Amino acid sequence: MRDILLLIAFPVLLYFVFRRPFIGTSLWMWSALFFPNGWVWGLASNIRFNLIIAIVTIVSYLFQKNKLKTEISSITILVVIFFCWTTISSIITISNPDRVWHEWNLFMKIIIFYLVCITTLKTKHHLNVFLWAIVLSAAYFGAGEGLKFIITAGSHKLEGIPGSRLQDRNELAVALNASIPIAIYLYSITSNKILKIGLVCVIILNIVSIIGSSSRGGIVALIVVSGYFFLKSKRKIRVSFVMTFLVLIGSFLVSEDWLNRMNTIENMGEDASMLGRFAAWKINTLIALDNPFFGAGFKACENILVWKIYEPDLNTLDYIIDTSSYVAPFAKAAHSIYFQVLGDQGIVGFLLYIAILTSAFFKFSSANKMENLSPDLKYMSQMVQLSLIAFCAGGAALSIAYYDLLFALIALSHCIMYVSKKESEVSC
Repeated sequence: MRDILLLIAFPVLLYFVFRRPFIGTSLWMWSALFFPNGWVWGLASNIRFNLIIAIVTIVSYLFQKNKLKTEISSITILVVIFFCWTTISSIITISNPDRVWHEWNLFMKIIIFYLVCITTLKTKHHLNVFLWAIVLSAAYFGAGEGLKFIITAGSHKLEGIPGSRLQDRNELAVALNASIPIAIYLYSITSNKILKIGLVCVIILNIVSIIGSSSRGGIVALIVVSGYFFLKSKRKIRVSFVMTFLVLIGSFLVSEDWLNRMNTIENMGEDASMLGRFAAWKINTLIALDNPFFGAGFKACENILVWKIYEPDLNTLDYIIDTSSYVAPFAKAAHSIYFQVLGDQGIVGFLLYIAILTSAFFKFSSANKMENLSPDLKYMSQMVQLSLIAFCAGGAALSIAYYDLLFALIALSHCIMYVSKKESEVSC
């Protein structure tokens, strides 16, 4: 039945994509996170929906009349330079070229997506539709998982969408943290009572999913998001009550294994998993010190040959974190977007990456300070900025540096600034 419904609806969606490129950009985001192929089993499972949507969106934009001019912003220049840097890094990689170029190909598609975002999202309406696409993908799935977790009294094992970018529960937890502020923004602009109730349920269930995921990075990001709302809220007592209520619900649902896993945050030096992460961070640091300009290439530290080259020198960094008691049975992922880029792209590539994140953050802040800006657009800028903060906080413990959702948020910093300037000029 799902196959039939999707196959009937898809041509209709493509028609609207061809008529309105911004719809295609939103569907592109939705299909990247929601991964429709993971929800069907028949003929539809073999169709590359995301690729078709991407192609039709680009063609639609090329044929669009009276295109609005796209400004070349500083952040776009940084993104393009960073992509060129990763290309050079891939050419001279010391890792497995096949694996590196596979990852480069995935990143190239994300950069194309970024460029399509900044050329098609030109109005507040476009931005709202795009934000709904994010909530109807990651947050929708998170709500379903949260509901299962409650119904089963905490016994349901949360997992991401099979075969998708959100397959790993840790990555799912970070994506949900980034989606919550967006859902809160959409709640603030929605007048329909049913949609408001639905968004409240989505927010609560996503919080439950993050707690139930047992993701330490997800919990850290949730604390950051919660702390922001507590500090910014004018109703701190109400916010405190809601947080306390959710914590009480969580305390009844979480298992002893969950509590033991969270306790490892306090006893990091004794936990094998955390020691493995520290070892991976040190390996990436050693790679960057040895290859400061271009690093070793995408996911180099996951290559056992590269890992073994630098493993004998791990003790040289024991004065920072002592990992002498840990013996790696195999090469580990970087487990941090920052150390991941440091090892992959070198110190210079890492600085470019940090410059992109910093530039995006300050673009949101600049949009917030603009005069004659509508409250909706100002609040949108604040919440998407919080989504970026949540991603960066949760990403400190995950290897998701080159992620669709992250570069969508970065693109939104450009688009929101563009729309804010236009609205401010009209209001003057």
